[in-house]
Amino acid sequence: MVQTFSEETEEDEPVVASTLFYTIPPSQHLKLSVILPVRNEEDNLFKTLEALRNQKDNEGLQLSYSEYEVLLLANNCTDESAEFARSYQKTYPEFSLHVEEIQLTPDVAHIGTVRRLLMDAAYNRFASLNRPQGIIASTDSDSEVDKYWVFNTIEEIKKGNDVVGGRILTRPENSISRVYYLRDITYKHLVSKVEALLDPVANDPWPRHFQCFGASFAVTCSIYDLSGRLPVVPFLEDMAFHRALTRIDARIRLSPLVKVITSTRIQGRVDFGFSIQLKQWGEMNEARDPILVEHAEALFIKLKAKRLLRQYWNCDSDHKPDNLHLLNVVAEILQLDLSWLISQVDSEIYFGVLWERIEEELENGEWTNAWPKMDVVDVINDLKIKIKNLQLQ
Repeated sequence: MVQTFSEETEEDEPVVASTLFYTIPPSQHLKLSVILPVRNEEDNLFKTLEALRNQKDNEGLQLSYSEYEVLLLANNCTDESAEFARSYQKTYPEFSLHVEEIQLTPDVAHIGTVRRLLMDAAYNRFASLNRPQGIIASTDSDSEVDKYWVFNTIEEIKKGNDVVGGRILTRPENSISRVYYLRDITYKHLVSKVEALLDPVANDPWPRHFQCFGASFAVTCSIYDLSGRLPVVPFLEDMAFHRALTRIDARIRLSPLVKVITSTRIQGRVDFGFSIQLKQWGEMNEARDPILVEHAEALFIKLKAKRLLRQYWNCDSDHKPDNLHLLNVVAEILQLDLSWLISQVDSEIYFGVLWERIEEELENGEWTNAWPKMDVVDVINDLKIKIKNLQLQ
């Protein structure tokens, strides 16, 4: 049966999610629930499901299907995706694959609605087990998770992390967007390296990466709830969710051990996402337009200030007066008004929100005029030199 949903209020949404995947109760041993949104992916589903079905532990043994499950939600499909998923389910009945099909009205027929419905459904299944540390893991139906994806995700959560972002890889191809894609990931990889050197975070040490997107992220139920849950927006819902997690100081691990291979198609299923970005990069390549990014020196200055601010933030209350000079240094480095900075520090309860406020202040002030953006090719070269110098110190 195909369920039909129209626009709901935020308060009503958990009720809608509770009508999904409720006929078969979760395993008492369930540790991780994979959510899989599907829309017209008949051609990709076999590889996606095969990768999820054949998950191994660190010794190469098949993971128990009682410990993880897959919640597949086919929405507004005009192909045979749902039928194929049900056929696959019948072929491998021991595999904990649960399939639902829905028809969304146009006002809510987007990935934000679907991923939110799935995540809430997974949350509800763990709630029925009274398991706040249950893990909700997301991937996409044009992606193939690594054979250790589930195991390594669980292991990273065991270390005390709230969130795990997986490394998203693409297969080499010769599209005109490839060179811009490689420049983008090289730049972001170098930024991640600089962050690890200048503003290290204990739970996310180097080696790490920079990705926490829909094709591979995982979150505990408790932190999912605390964050306000996944925002229901038409596109880039994963980035909005990452921002919400950062704002509440969630312990985010960008693990190189958690990997997925995803599609590089330029005709996507959403209004804006990786496929659209690839298309834009291809157009920029043809026009020889540069990718403009933050000046390398500006990044270094901000991260040094962020580390000092974090040092003050982490002081216990008794020692904060003795470390007030750190705020003076931060204000001077970032050219911020000291009284404004102190008021922000005193009013916020999360460091993530505090830094977001500072970023907004810099964006709206003289900082952007002092540090205009540069061609990513030049910034990559500058970052490589600066990183080398840092490591020699």
